Amino acid sequence: MRQVCVSADAAWTHKVSAHVSTGPPGSESAPRAPLWSRFCVAPQARHQWRGCLFCARTGGRRLGFCAAFNGIVSRTRPDTSKTEEMKKFNFGELFKKGTTSTGRPSRAATRLRRSYNEDIIAPSFAPEEDNGAPNASSFPCYDFLRNAGILEDFSTLVNRAGLTTYVGDEREQYYMLTKIFVESFKFHNKQYEPTVAFKIYGNPVTMGLEDFCRALDIAPVGTAGRIDNNPRDLLELYRGITDDDCRTIQRGKIRNIPLPAIKYFAYYIATSILGRENTSNISSYHLAFLNIALTGRTSYHLGSLIARRLSNKGPIFGGTIALRVLTYLRLPLDPNDVPLAPRKLDIAAMKSHHFVTADSTVDNMVYRMLFSDGDEKEIPLPQPGLFSIDSQSWSCTKEEVDEHMKIQDFHQQHDSEDAEASHDYTVTYPGASSSTYPEYDPSSSYYGDITSWDRWD
Repeated sequence: MRQVCVSADAAWTHKVSAHVSTGPPGSESAPRAPLWSRFCVAPQARHQWRGCLFCARTGGRRLGFCAAFNGIVSRTRPDTSKTEEMKKFNFGELFKKGTTSTGRPSRAATRLRRSYNEDIIAPSFAPEEDNGAPNASSFPCYDFLRNAGILEDFSTLVNRAGLTTYVGDEREQYYMLTKIFVESFKFHNKQYEPTVAFKIYGNPVTMGLEDFCRALDIAPVGTAGRIDNNPRDLLELYRGITDDDCRTIQRGKIRNIPLPAIKYFAYYIATSILGRENTSNISSYHLAFLNIALTGRTSYHLGSLIARRLSNKGPIFGGTIALRVLTYLRLPLDPNDVPLAPRKLDIAAMKSHHFVTADSTVDNMVYRMLFSDGDEKEIPLPQPGLFSIDSQSWSCTKEEVDEHMKIQDFHQQHDSEDAEASHDYTVTYPGASSSTYPEYDPSSSYYGDITSWDRWD
């Protein structure tokens, strides 16, 4: 006959084959002590009929193999004269709730994921720093772009992405308008008529996604669905612009992009177009904009990407978006609203992003180029022959950079030698004109009082 004794605390079940009684001790059907005592041993004494809380819980009507008494389980040999000494293992820890395999918090526990490479990226925003204070959307600094030699490439990227009107809007932005607009923004991606909802100074507004795109002057083309994790086309683009960086998109950094024009465009997207974006990590949203700017393919709906970012958590950079929507709806601006301090991606901002060296100036810029293996090179700007988005590749390898710099140093060295070797061969002879190459028998009359022919009578 088989009986089962289940410990509610230990959640263990044991099946024991033994002669078991259904009555209390002392009855005729009760088993002999040596038979049932061999199956359960308590830490202080042998198993007694009322000593096991779990067997006695049934009123003494069930007897089986006790599975837990203070978390200790043992089975003795059939020999009742000697009991094998139990090994002093503390199995009580097995019944406690196991901790997670790592002390790192889960992604769902944090609103913003910290960077994996804090030592090589620009300062990022921690969750506690997202206090709702709005930041002015950044404007491009054309003096910086021109002196760095990347103005033409940056303008090309802006035109291909269809952002010319948006980038040219450098109107003053406002504190309360931006704060209320971004913090109340919601995106409802309905199948047939997606909409966005927000507040303008406390007044709720709902508008279609197409109208939202018209307000920003962005073409409403492409799929508005959510981007999958690591989509193949964007992953290939990321590796193409980062010299085949093997990291996933979520772990990539804007600083890993080697070409300065593409990197500058990505920083502009993060601080002006994507309203609540992290300014150091790269994402699928960045790559969707870069995809259309570099390839011209409108695979993703840029308006829906902006709406999705605005509806998420993160630093607030939606001042230009809020102002353009306000203008499109012909709503009045609160006269008591406070203007935000304007921000530009100038030399100071790009130093904070480790774009150029700390001692760089507007007239003397040194670019910090980071490679996929972690090495970094400092390259003087501009470098039109090295950094161009119209080249066959959108990235540069370390070998290509070294070869280019060697050729450039060679030409600079020979140009300086030629400049030092040049002399002024102009010679002035007494009584002669300023002719450079005088002849012994001059045919000219420019010799003081000496003429080359006799006077006519």
